[in-house]
Amino acid sequence: MKKVAMIALGVLLATVFALTGIVQAQGLKFAYVNFQAFAEKSKKYQAQQKKLAKLLALKQGELERKKEQLITLQEDLKKQGPMLKEETRNARLKEIGIKEMELKLSEKQAQTFLQNEQREAMDLLRRDMRKIIAKVRKQKKLTLIFDAVALLGADEALDITDVVVREYDAGMSAATKPATRKPTRRPKAPAKPRQAR
Repeated sequence: MKKVAMIALGVLLATVFALTGIVQAQGLKFAYVNFQAFAEKSKKYQAQQKKLAKLLALKQGELERKKEQLITLQEDLKKQGPMLKEETRNARLKEIGIKEMELKLSEKQAQTFLQNEQREAMDLLRRDMRKIIAKVRKQKKLTLIFDAVALLGADEALDITDVVVREYDAGMSAATKPATRKPTRRPKAPAKPRQAR
């Protein structure tokens, strides 16, 4: 494992040195984005995370209520079991079995639902990021834009995270801004008929 890490580090260093030579020779322009800082600064991203957190809390609440119902049935059967008729006890056992199956199914459905929501949110974020990165790269005439995670070190002047945040959050502002409606003119009241003199 260490050997693989050392090889990867060697390749990365060789790439950095090679790129440094190319930059010096051709005057290429680079920049990077710190996506951890992006997540902390972007209001739109934070709003999406809050939405996912609310969905998670909602699903957890639904599951907790079903668990409590199941526990209540089990406790009631434990207390009343010896006094119940066999037919009634069997009916209660059947009801508990159905509730257990429903709970397991609900847990699986909730997990699938949340995974789908997270995947869709991530896919949408990647799509938006590709568009924004391409736009910023073109505007600033950059050759390459890196993820800060892949860098061993870089000048802070190359950090365009704030630019990316502004572009990303601008999409939220446009989307949430209510459409301005033109005031509707009231129809003129019909003219009163002239009274004959």
